[in-house]
Amino acid sequence: MGKKKIVSLLLCGAAAALLGGCAGTAKAPVDTTVHLGVMYSSDIVPLTIIAEQGLDKENGFQLDMQVFSSAKDRDAALQAGELDGVFTDFIGLCMYQNAGLDVKATGCTDGDYALLAGKDTGIASLEDAAGKSIAISENTLIEYSLDYILNSAGLEDTYVTKQVVPRIPDRLEMLRSGNVDLVLLPEPFSTLAIKDGAVVLGSANTAGLYPAVSAFTKKAIDEKSSTIKAMYQAYDEAVEYLNNTPLSEYEATIIKGAGYPQELAGTIKLPVYRKNELPKAADLQAAVEWASKKGLCKPDLKPEQLIGELK
Repeated sequence: MGKKKIVSLLLCGAAAALLGGCAGTAKAPVDTTVHLGVMYSSDIVPLTIIAEQGLDKENGFQLDMQVFSSAKDRDAALQAGELDGVFTDFIGLCMYQNAGLDVKATGCTDGDYALLAGKDTGIASLEDAAGKSIAISENTLIEYSLDYILNSAGLEDTYVTKQVVPRIPDRLEMLRSGNVDLVLLPEPFSTLAIKDGAVVLGSANTAGLYPAVSAFTKKAIDEKSSTIKAMYQAYDEAVEYLNNTPLSEYEATIIKGAGYPQELAGTIKLPVYRKNELPKAADLQAAVEWASKKGLCKPDLKPEQLIGELK
C-alpha cells in the first residue's frame, strides 16, 4: 500500500507540473479595448454612432470613450497611461512630443472652429474686425486657427486684439454679454452663439485648415495595432451612415453622446464626415513652424515623427 501511495503521489506531482508548464506557456488574453480620451465636439459624432449601433462589437473590439471637460485633464490621463489615444490636433501633437510623450496621429477627424462676431458689434466681415477684441486660449489650436484664418486673408496675426480666456464656456458668455467683440469656437458652442445672433466671419475649414486628428501612443500602436485598425473600420462605417442618413434619425444619439444641448434639437448642422485618412505632411510642417515660434516644440521636429503607421 505504501508503494501505491508513493506512485500515486508521483503521478499527481507530474500532472501538476505538466499543468503548471501549460499555464506558463499559455498566451495572455489579447486586450481588444480602445481607451480613447475625447472632449465634446462634432468630431466625436462618429464615435457616438459606433457606441449606439454596437459597431465596435461587430468589428471585434470594445470602445471605451472617456469624455473630459478640459484638455488638461485628458492629457493627464494620457500621460498616466489610462488612455491608449486621444482626439487632439496638430498643435497638441507638437506639445506631446515636446513633453516627451510619444503620441502619433493615425487619422484625421472633422472638427471646425468658427470665427464669430457678437450680434450687437456691427461687425459683418473681417474688414470690420480690425483692432477688435477676441477671446482665445493662448498657444493652442484655437490661436493657431485664428492666425491661419487671418493669414489666409492676407492679414497679420496682430490684426485683432487677443484676450486670453482659457475656458470655452467663458468665451461664449463674454461674447453674449458684449465683453468681447469676437470669438473662435468649436461645435456645439459655435451653434449656440449663432443661435443667439452671432455673425459668422469664417472658419478654419473654410480657410483650408483641417487640424483635428485622432492619435495614439507609440505603445498602443505597437501593442494594439490590429485593434486600432478595427476601430477605424467601425469609424468608416459610422461615417458612411452619417453621410447617408437623415439627421433626424440619429439626432437624439448625438445630443446624448456628443454634448449638443437639447435646445439645439432641430437646428444642428454637421459636416460631411471623411473616412479615416492620415494628415498631410505639409499641414503638419506648417503647424510645427508655428508651434516652434511659440516655444511649444523644437523647430527640427519632423512631420514623420508625428504620424503613426498601423501594422
